[in-house]
Amino acid sequence: MCNGWTNRETWLVNLWFGDSFAAMQDDGDEITADYIRETVESYIEENIGAPRHGFIMDMMDLGAINYDELARHYAPEDADA
Repeated sequence: MCNGWTNRETWLVNLWFGDSFAAMQDDGDEITADYIRETVESYIEENIGAPRHGFIMDMMDLGAINYDELARHYAPEDADA
């Protein structure tokens, strides 16, 4: 566990992208696990280079990110109802 999240990687994704996801949620957008994965991978490709190359893999295990947990965090509160 890391700050209430499954692991450090999942926590870092929320730390870096959580405000954007929360704003989208407030606007009524659905935040899915696939959308979060695509957002992370696009960010890495655009700002760092290939997502599975170089120093990023030394700092963060992208395979450890719990995208489903993140998506549940941004699901509407009444989604279980």
